[in-house]
Amino acid sequence: LGNAYEYLIKQFADDGGKKGGEFYTPKEIVRLMVECLNITDGMSVYDPTCGSGGMLLEAYKHVERNGGNPRSLSLYGQERNLNTWAICQMNLFLHDIEDADVRRGDTLREPKHLVSEGSKALQSFDRVIANPPFSLKEWGHGSWKNGDVYGRDTYGCPPKQYGDLAFVQHMIASLNENGRLAVVVPHGVLFRAKAEGAIRKALAEADLIEGV
Repeated sequence: LGNAYEYLIKQFADDGGKKGGEFYTPKEIVRLMVECLNITDGMSVYDPTCGSGGMLLEAYKHVERNGGNPRSLSLYGQERNLNTWAICQMNLFLHDIEDADVRRGDTLREPKHLVSEGSKALQSFDRVIANPPFSLKEWGHGSWKNGDVYGRDTYGCPPKQYGDLAFVQHMIASLNENGRLAVVVPHGVLFRAKAEGAIRKALAEADLIEGV
Protein backbone atom coordinates (compact mmCIF):
# COMPACT_ATOMS: atom_id res chain seq x y z
CA LEU A 1 0.00 0.00 0.00
CA GLY A 2 2.85 2.35 0.84
CA ASN A 3 4.55 1.66 -2.50
CA ALA A 4 1.29 2.29 -4.33
CA TYR A 5 0.91 5.62 -2.54
CA GLU A 6 4.49 6.59 -3.46
CA TYR A 7 3.72 5.75 -7.10
CA LEU A 8 0.65 7.99 -7.04
CA ILE A 9 2.66 10.86 -5.51
CA LYS A 10 5.22 10.50 -8.31
CA GLN A 11 2.53 10.53 -11.01
CA PHE A 12 0.90 13.57 -9.45
CA ALA A 13 4.26 15.37 -9.25
CA ASP A 14 5.08 14.53 -12.87
CA ASP A 15 1.73 15.94 -13.99
CA GLY A 16 2.34 19.04 -11.90
CA GLY A 17 5.52 19.93 -13.78
CA LYS A 18 7.66 22.50 -11.98
CA LYS A 19 5.10 22.84 -9.18
CA GLY A 20 5.36 19.10 -8.54
CA GLY A 21 8.96 19.63 -7.45
CA GLU A 22 7.64 21.40 -4.36
CA PHE A 23 6.76 18.09 -2.73
CA TYR A 24 8.59 15.37 -4.68
CA THR A 25 12.25 14.75 -5.53
CA PRO A 26 13.04 12.00 -8.09
CA LYS A 27 13.89 8.77 -6.29
CA GLU A 28 17.20 8.36 -8.14
CA ILE A 29 18.48 11.65 -6.71
CA VAL A 30 17.26 10.83 -3.21
CA ARG A 31 18.88 7.40 -3.27
CA LEU A 32 22.22 8.88 -4.39
CA MET A 33 22.12 11.39 -1.53
CA VAL A 34 21.26 8.72 1.03
CA GLU A 35 24.08 6.48 -0.23
CA CYS A 36 26.54 9.37 0.11
CA LEU A 37 25.45 9.98 3.70
CA ASN A 38 26.00 6.34 4.72
CA ILE A 39 23.06 6.22 7.12
CA THR A 40 23.30 3.35 9.62
CA ASP A 41 21.43 1.92 12.61
CA GLY A 42 20.51 4.23 15.46
CA MET A 43 21.11 7.51 13.66
CA SER A 44 18.90 10.58 13.78
CA VAL A 45 17.89 11.85 10.32
CA TYR A 46 16.36 15.28 9.73
CA ASP A 47 14.76 16.86 6.65
CA PRO A 48 13.95 20.55 7.27
CA THR A 49 11.88 20.82 4.06
CA CYS A 50 10.51 17.30 3.95
CA GLY A 51 7.77 17.63 1.33
CA SER A 52 5.98 14.29 1.01
CA GLY A 53 8.60 12.52 3.14
CA GLY A 54 10.50 10.75 0.37
CA MET A 55 13.97 11.46 1.76
CA LEU A 56 13.11 10.23 5.25
CA LEU A 57 11.52 7.16 3.72
CA GLU A 58 14.57 6.44 1.56
CA ALA A 59 16.83 6.70 4.63
CA TYR A 60 14.63 4.08 6.29
CA LYS A 61 14.77 1.80 3.23
CA HIS A 62 18.55 2.24 2.92
CA VAL A 63 19.14 0.83 6.38
CA GLU A 64 16.68 -1.99 5.64
CA ARG A 65 18.41 -2.84 2.33
CA ASN A 66 21.77 -3.06 4.09
CA GLY A 67 20.57 -5.55 6.68
CA GLY A 68 20.20 -3.07 9.52
CA ASN A 69 17.28 -2.27 11.76
CA PRO A 70 15.43 0.68 10.20
CA ARG A 71 13.22 1.03 13.26
CA SER A 72 16.28 2.09 15.22
CA LEU A 73 16.37 5.34 13.21
CA SER A 74 14.96 8.55 14.64
CA LEU A 75 13.26 10.48 11.82
CA TYR A 76 12.51 14.20 11.99
CA GLY A 77 11.08 16.66 9.49
CA GLN A 78 9.39 20.01 9.00
CA GLU A 79 7.13 21.20 6.19
CA ARG A 80 5.45 24.58 5.71
CA ASN A 81 2.62 23.66 3.34
CA LEU A 82 -0.37 22.08 5.12
CA ASN A 83 -1.44 19.81 2.24
CA THR A 84 2.11 18.60 1.65
CA TRP A 85 2.61 17.99 5.37
CA ALA A 86 -0.57 15.86 5.36
CA ILE A 87 0.70 13.87 2.35
CA CYS A 88 3.96 13.25 4.23
CA GLN A 89 2.14 12.00 7.32
CA MET A 90 0.06 9.62 5.20
CA ASN A 91 3.10 8.44 3.23
CA LEU A 92 5.03 7.52 6.38
CA PHE A 93 1.96 5.94 8.00
CA LEU A 94 1.29 3.75 4.95
CA HIS A 95 4.89 2.52 5.19
CA ASP A 96 4.23 1.55 8.83
CA ILE A 97 6.36 4.40 10.22
CA GLU A 98 4.35 5.89 13.05
CA ASP A 99 7.01 7.47 15.28
CA ALA A 100 8.54 10.05 12.91
CA ASP A 101 8.51 13.58 14.35
CA VAL A 102 7.30 15.66 11.39
CA ARG A 103 6.09 19.15 12.27
CA ARG A 104 4.39 21.89 10.32
CA GLY A 105 5.85 25.38 10.04
CA ASP A 106 8.26 27.71 8.27
CA THR A 107 11.74 26.29 8.88
CA LEU A 108 13.64 29.54 8.32
CA ARG A 109 11.33 31.82 10.28
CA GLU A 110 10.18 29.38 12.93
CA PRO A 111 12.17 26.14 13.23
CA LYS A 112 10.24 23.61 15.29
CA HIS A 113 12.98 21.21 16.38
CA LEU A 114 14.66 22.97 19.28
CA VAL A 115 16.67 21.76 22.26
CA SER A 116 13.74 22.71 24.50
CA GLU A 117 10.38 24.43 24.14
CA GLY A 118 10.83 28.16 23.65
CA SER A 119 14.63 28.06 23.40
CA LYS A 120 16.65 29.51 20.52
CA ALA A 121 19.01 26.52 20.32
CA LEU A 122 18.45 24.12 17.42
CA GLN A 123 18.27 20.40 17.97
CA SER A 124 21.22 18.59 16.32
CA PHE A 125 21.21 15.43 14.23
CA ASP A 126 23.56 12.78 12.80
CA ARG A 127 22.36 13.28 9.24
CA VAL A 128 20.51 16.10 7.52
CA ILE A 129 19.09 15.74 4.02
CA ALA A 130 16.86 18.09 2.02
CA ASN A 131 15.69 19.53 -1.27
CA PRO A 132 14.67 23.09 -0.26
CA PRO A 133 12.58 25.31 -2.54
CA PHE A 134 14.85 26.76 -5.23
CA SER A 135 15.75 30.46 -4.98
CA LEU A 136 12.93 31.29 -2.58
CA LYS A 137 12.32 35.03 -2.57
CA GLU A 138 10.15 35.51 0.53
CA TRP A 139 12.40 33.47 2.80
CA GLY A 140 12.69 35.74 5.83
CA HIS A 141 15.57 38.10 5.01
CA GLY A 142 14.12 40.70 7.37
CA SER A 143 14.66 38.47 10.39
CA TRP A 144 18.22 37.51 9.34
CA LYS A 145 19.67 40.83 8.20
CA ASN A 146 20.39 42.02 11.76
CA GLY A 147 21.51 38.60 12.95
CA ASP A 148 19.53 35.36 13.06
CA VAL A 149 18.24 34.70 16.58
CA TYR A 150 18.91 30.98 16.13
CA GLY A 151 22.56 31.59 15.22
CA ARG A 152 22.35 30.11 11.74
CA ASP A 153 24.04 33.01 9.93
CA THR A 154 27.58 32.02 10.91
CA TYR A 155 28.81 32.32 7.34
CA GLY A 156 26.80 35.40 6.34
CA CYS A 157 23.31 36.62 5.47
CA PRO A 158 22.00 35.51 2.05
CA PRO A 159 20.55 38.14 -0.31
CA LYS A 160 16.91 39.12 -0.07
CA GLN A 161 15.95 37.50 -3.38
CA TYR A 162 17.65 34.11 -2.88
CA GLY A 163 17.03 31.92 0.17
CA ASP A 164 19.11 28.91 -0.92
CA LEU A 165 22.08 29.49 1.37
CA ALA A 166 19.79 30.28 4.29
CA PHE A 167 18.49 26.70 4.04
CA VAL A 168 22.04 25.34 3.71
CA GLN A 169 23.16 27.26 6.79
CA HIS A 170 20.12 26.03 8.72
CA MET A 171 21.15 22.49 7.83
CA ILE A 172 24.75 23.08 8.91
CA ALA A 173 23.55 24.52 12.22
CA SER A 174 21.39 21.40 12.70
CA LEU A 175 24.34 18.97 12.54
CA ASN A 176 25.99 17.44 15.58
CA GLU A 177 29.79 17.20 15.87
CA ASN A 178 30.05 14.17 13.59
CA GLY A 179 27.09 15.06 11.40
CA ARG A 180 26.90 15.11 7.61
CA LEU A 181 24.42 16.66 5.22
CA ALA A 182 23.34 16.34 1.60
CA VAL A 183 21.30 19.02 -0.13
CA VAL A 184 19.88 19.75 -3.59
CA VAL A 185 20.37 23.38 -4.66
CA PRO A 186 20.00 25.30 -7.95
CA HIS A 187 23.25 25.72 -9.87
CA GLY A 188 23.23 29.50 -9.29
CA VAL A 189 24.42 28.81 -5.74
CA LEU A 190 27.78 27.77 -7.25
CA PHE A 191 28.55 31.04 -9.03
CA ARG A 192 26.38 33.96 -7.90
CA ALA A 193 28.56 36.74 -6.44
CA LYS A 194 28.25 39.33 -3.64
CA ALA A 195 26.62 37.95 -0.44
CA GLU A 196 26.37 34.40 -1.78
CA GLY A 197 29.96 34.50 -3.01
CA ALA A 198 31.12 35.53 0.46
CA ILE A 199 29.13 32.72 2.11
CA ARG A 200 30.44 30.19 -0.40
CA LYS A 201 34.02 31.32 0.28
CA ALA A 202 33.47 31.04 4.05
CA LEU A 203 32.05 27.52 3.71
CA ALA A 204 35.03 26.44 1.61
CA GLU A 205 37.55 28.00 4.00
CA ALA A 206 35.86 26.24 6.93
CA ASP A 207 36.46 22.97 5.04
CA LEU A 208 32.81 21.97 5.22
CA ILE A 209 32.28 20.89 1.61
CA GLU A 210 33.14 17.32 0.62
CA GLY A 211 31.69 17.37 -2.87
CA VAL A 212 29.33 19.00 -5.36
